[in-house]
Amino acid sequence: MPAPNHSLRSDSGRAPQHTPVLLEEVLKLTQPQSGDTVIDCTLGSGGYAKRFLEATEPTGRLLGLDRDAVAIQLAKTKLGEYQARMILKHGRFGALKSLIGDFPRPDIIVADLGLSSFALDDEQRGFAFQKFGPLDMRMDQTSGKTAAELLNTLELRELERILKNFGEERQAGKIARAIVERRKTKSFSTTQDLVQIVEAVYREVLKAQPGQKIWLKRQIHPATQTFQAFRIAVNDEISELEKFLPQAFEILKPGGRLAIVSFHSLEDRLVKNFFRNQAKICSCPAEQLQCTCDRIPAGKLLNKKPIQPNSAEIQINPRARSAKLRIIQKN
Repeated sequence: MPAPNHSLRSDSGRAPQHTPVLLEEVLKLTQPQSGDTVIDCTLGSGGYAKRFLEATEPTGRLLGLDRDAVAIQLAKTKLGEYQARMILKHGRFGALKSLIGDFPRPDIIVADLGLSSFALDDEQRGFAFQKFGPLDMRMDQTSGKTAAELLNTLELRELERILKNFGEERQAGKIARAIVERRKTKSFSTTQDLVQIVEAVYREVLKAQPGQKIWLKRQIHPATQTFQAFRIAVNDEISELEKFLPQAFEILKPGGRLAIVSFHSLEDRLVKNFFRNQAKICSCPAEQLQCTCDRIPAGKLLNKKPIQPNSAEIQINPRARSAKLRIIQKN
């Protein structure tokens, strides 16, 4: 399937913007120094990368990865002045070790697991329930099945599993059944096709009157968790993160730091548990009967509790409100 030819400019003629989340906190805790090597595993439009390249001047190097080809093009434009000190590659961070090539072992690895604003704001990508567009949701539009394909083909039980496990959706069963019933007469093709199904389910559950607002507490739209669930399923996000974490920690230099910004509880739980396991007194595998690590932890937690955006950052960038930053240093 050929990649869509999306413009890299907004309707106003400006290049799309993305505000990096918890940027100052990431820089403070990773402590980039002149000459350091950095891997930015979720390059986006280059917000983190630019600051790391500035902080590691004049000889520091950066490898930037992203599974979204549009992001690579945007970052090339934004970071053009640093071309001699950076390498940008299109690929999934779950395949980190196969992408690094002969790039030196890094001092710092950073990953912002959130969706870039330029992708979220592009109605042709299908990520946002507020916008009318095709139900795509693929971060890499050169491969994989779209959300519409999953909605139109998966069995009831699998639809319910996705909604329950990836969206933590309380009405998973009802929404899954409504999806199956709807596609008997009309296939899913647009974002509004899915929004209408979810809204109809919640109107029935809440016994809402016609025209009555049905947004739930904290002003979260009923379709939020359903869209999250199918985005995660389409992009195999949980599996990618599970593959990424041990690879990233392995390739870090001793003393190197791994920083992860997550945006929902499924991601944060994985990161928290992985980091805690690396910081245990004994780092030997659980199935190993005799300790061979001299009871030296593999890593040190630099923040026991996740760092979250303050009210000032949330006011400037509301999409940052659910972000959580965790950092570990390799021993």
